[in-house]
Amino acid sequence: GAGRIVAARVPAAPGEARDPRGPLGRRPAGVRLAGRLERAGVPIGPDGFVGGVVAAAVAAGLVAWLVLGLLLLAVAAPVGVVGAAVMFVGSADRRHLARVEEQLPGVAVQLAAGLGAGLSLRQALTRAARDAPEPAREELAQVVRELELGGRIEGALEGAAARLPAHDLRIMVTAILVQRRTGGNLARALATLADRLEERGRLARELRGATAQARMTAWLVAALPVGGGVMAEIAAPGTLARILGSGPGPVLLATSALLYALGVVLIRRIGRVEP
Repeated sequence: GAGRIVAARVPAAPGEARDPRGPLGRRPAGVRLAGRLERAGVPIGPDGFVGGVVAAAVAAGLVAWLVLGLLLLAVAAPVGVVGAAVMFVGSADRRHLARVEEQLPGVAVQLAAGLGAGLSLRQALTRAARDAPEPAREELAQVVRELELGGRIEGALEGAAARLPAHDLRIMVTAILVQRRTGGNLARALATLADRLEERGRLARELRGATAQARMTAWLVAALPVGGGVMAEIAAPGTLARILGSGPGPVLLATSALLYALGVVLIRRIGRVEP
């Protein structure tokens, strides 16, 4: 089982990619956001990202107010923009973590081979960082850079587990730390762990394939109300303003928006595969 991993505060290596700058980047929240943006492949820092989202949210609110004349929609539009930005970063971050988890069995095999050949764990990590595919290579390279700066193996591995909240990575780090503290054949333990991780990954792929059609149907049903509203406004401009801008319209709009958001959240939870 995986124990609780405590993040180690290891200084960043010179020239390291995760180097958030600016007022926001110097705060812990900015550091976390910078890491998520980098994993998501967004080529801007946390300050630029937050500024862009705020500008887009304000623009969406102004468009909703000036074009449709709906005060409630002018308030809801910025919230939708912010929510979409958060979902985009979160989704890209999860894809990055999923790619790292898919490569962990190979990393465990490389570490086991290096240890079996007589290398130390530090040397095996260096060789794995050189031979592993991306994105695992970059994550291992950061661990190696921390070790080259004088960090301890335990701190570097715990920092990687805290930086990448992947369940399989926590299991691997915990197994390595337990073996180092209690003794035993770490190479054999990593080889066995690689088999178990590969089995978990195969099961997850089978589950995603079995539920793909249901997830797609659920998302299509969720998109129908938005598509219907857009088509009605295109066919007869001002329809939404007349229907939703007076009488019980604002209350109905707010209620439907809340139910719609709840439905999207439930769809994502139902479709999530966690073997």
